[in-house]
Amino acid sequence: MIALILTLLACTDNQRSKAFGGTMRINVPCDQQVFDVTWKGENLWYATQPARSDWKPVQKRFTEYSSYGMIQGEVVLTESRCGS
Repeated sequence: MIALILTLLACTDNQRSKAFGGTMRINVPCDQQVFDVTWKGENLWYATQPARSDWKPVQKRFTEYSSYGMIQGEVVLTESRCGS
């Protein structure tokens, strides 16, 4: 039990979300719109582009689907406007 707790404490949010499930939250730099997300090894990469003037920020959820339903992780990316 102690080994499991130490392992979880030593993991980054990326590692915990990917390996053990749970939710990781990311605040995207302001005035950037997310259009793609992927894992590369243990690192999460997300692609952004400058937002148009009429763009409204949203919260995007990327959810893992496990065919066994045992470990399911989620990444929540929150977009924002500068000065809002």
